[in-house]
Amino acid sequence: MITYSLLIVLVIFGFKADDDQKVKQQRVEVQVLDFKENYSAGEKIELVFKANETIEYQLWLKSSYGNVLLKANNDLLDTLLFTVPSFLSKKKGVIHYSLISNQQAFHSGSLQISASHKKTEPLESYLGPTSINAGGKDYGMLTVLPTDEYDNPLEDSTLIAIEHQFLDIETSEELAVDDFIAWKNIFSYEKSGRILVAAKSKEISSKEFTIDVFPSQAQNFNLDFRREHSYADGNQIMEFFTSTISDKFGNIISDGRVVEFSIETDTKQQLRTTGSTINGIARGYIVHPNAFATWTVQAFIPQMAESNTIALQFDQAVKDYPIEFSSDNRKVKVGPIRSFMNQILPDGAAVTLYIYKDETLLEKIVKSSSQGKVHFKLSEDFFSSDIYTIEVISMGISKKYDRIKLK
Repeated sequence: MITYSLLIVLVIFGFKADDDQKVKQQRVEVQVLDFKENYSAGEKIELVFKANETIEYQLWLKSSYGNVLLKANNDLLDTLLFTVPSFLSKKKGVIHYSLISNQQAFHSGSLQISASHKKTEPLESYLGPTSINAGGKDYGMLTVLPTDEYDNPLEDSTLIAIEHQFLDIETSEELAVDDFIAWKNIFSYEKSGRILVAAKSKEISSKEFTIDVFPSQAQNFNLDFRREHSYADGNQIMEFFTSTISDKFGNIISDGRVVEFSIETDTKQQLRTTGSTINGIARGYIVHPNAFATWTVQAFIPQMAESNTIALQFDQAVKDYPIEFSSDNRKVKVGPIRSFMNQILPDGAAVTLYIYKDETLLEKIVKSSSQGKVHFKLSEDFFSSDIYTIEVISMGISKKYDRIKLK
């Protein structure tokens, strides 16, 4: 019975305490003390209120960076001091606040935080692409995003001076920040070279940017050749070379551009050699043929430019050469092979021997000459004693021997 009576008393007291709290809240009057509505980022922000009731207050802050609930950071009963956290006070924007107690708001307002007057150097800016073609149609874009030391974007209408230099040309243009950025297209000139670009806002400058202006598309060019003689000796190396290749504005094309030298022979074979440009000139090299031939040569920069066509003729360097068979015809000696001045042919000339039986090719043997000579040995293990046809081909000359009996 005593316990039950005590419980009733506590409940009644609790309801009475809640009623007293609500009455106090209904009578609360809040006065704002000593703070302003506009601040610069990084500035210390303290909100001071004076309330006529000593109940527990909290300050609710709401911004684009989140919501925060603060307790008063002083022990005074009639004055409430709240300090806005630095992660909010350093960010540009609006902070909405409400002084609350027991989910009831007594005073609300907002703070406006603008960018700090302290700027960071270098000025935040970006440029791309940094490689463009000459001619005035290609360009790189410089984008500037001016910020303060806390990375807050500066206000619209902030003036940005954009400057660039190319050869003896220097230009400067002033742009206003719009939606936090300013941008400028830097177009190429007809000449190739390097454009220097920079931006400045008041006393803060960007770093120096560069745009490399490369020659535009190569134009058609001339092809020529150089050789020591016109004989098809299979030994000498001839050179193809281009005229100085440039674009339509007279800029010499960049080093390293690959030029293909395409050769079509009188037998419809396709030969190819390549060279890379140095100072606008490309060179290609190829060995003379080893038999009489005529070539048609043209150079290309694939899908871009081409040269004139030149015709070349190579005269027969070797007129004839001797062949000797051993008594059993199993050893074949070719040579000495002599070239157009009756000199011994340089080592490495290919000599090919074909062996036929009843017009059927049995074997093909290829050897390289040494001191103008080549020796072949037809082993009994591969070729039994019988009658064969033997053909030797070298330096464009074919010699065929029918009914050779191998013993």
